[in-house]
Amino acid sequence: MQDGVTVSAPGSTLVTGEHAVIYGAPSVVAAVEQRATVRLTHRAEPTVSISSQIAPPISATLQDLVAEGPYRFVIACVLACRERLRGGLGIDIRSEINHTLGLGSSAAVTVATLAALEGDVTNALHTKALKIIRAIQGRGSGADLAASLFGGALSYQVTGDGPARIASLPLPPQMSHFNVGYKTPTPEVLALVAAKRDADPAGIDAIFAEMEEVATQTIALIHAEAWPALGPHLAEYQMLMDRLGVSDGALDAAVARAVATPGVIGAKISGSGLGDCVLAFGEVPEGFAAVAVAPLGDVFEGNGRAGLFQAHKAPDRPADRRRGLRPIKYRAF
Repeated sequence: MQDGVTVSAPGSTLVTGEHAVIYGAPSVVAAVEQRATVRLTHRAEPTVSISSQIAPPISATLQDLVAEGPYRFVIACVLACRERLRGGLGIDIRSEINHTLGLGSSAAVTVATLAALEGDVTNALHTKALKIIRAIQGRGSGADLAASLFGGALSYQVTGDGPARIASLPLPPQMSHFNVGYKTPTPEVLALVAAKRDADPAGIDAIFAEMEEVATQTIALIHAEAWPALGPHLAEYQMLMDRLGVSDGALDAAVARAVATPGVIGAKISGSGLGDCVLAFGEVPEGFAAVAVAPLGDVFEGNGRAGLFQAHKAPDRPADRRRGLRPIKYRAF
């Protein structure tokens, strides 16, 4: 292992497929150019110290580590790699991603931490990261992990514990976000939807089937770069989110304000709902903040003894295969 590494990974935003993706439907996710950076140093003594901007630092021996609290995802990564460690670790986390918003901050930190611990990035990292997320949250599709790992815009689908199907998509038009000022934690919203499905499996599965159809059509439109045609599909998915019970007055008002703006292609909730963000495409509506996509390209960096750590990125457009490496930035020191 190197004496230390610094790895960063981008956040993410869901374009379509929310909730239904948990149950095997396709989705679209985009990486956003707000990054979580993990600096990892190796120690001889078997102590793990973790610090960040969002919580007080902690320190514990490897034997005493428990994946709980604000650092639960980072600790779970350490525990997953414990057999490979020759000593302790110092882990410092810095993030441009607001952890109170649904921009995939936990996924970005998980991917960056695993990449630092593994010393390289492989396609198996997504599988390991998804196992960690599901162990902690109980549910999770892994779409946000894929965006943090591969960057750009992706179609994503996974069924149960099977392998995820991930493919590159054309980069979308200008995106923008509006934060309604509050957020129901994603695990709580997923649990609420699961409880509704338990109570009315036929009714909720019918909504999921409609969501799957809309998401599949949206993917086809994105492949064709038929951007003006996205609007009705975004509107239909927003309607389905409302029927699922995860929209509310503030989200509805933000969507309505966005779509009334000249030059806006469409808008909808991004993420699990019941607060958080509305995503718009095209012109940036008043009160919205422009969002840059973290692109595919030569931004996965290494230097010093580490050299360049290259890895396969998401398939599958031929032009993309010439565009370089993953958006994870990796630096040894």
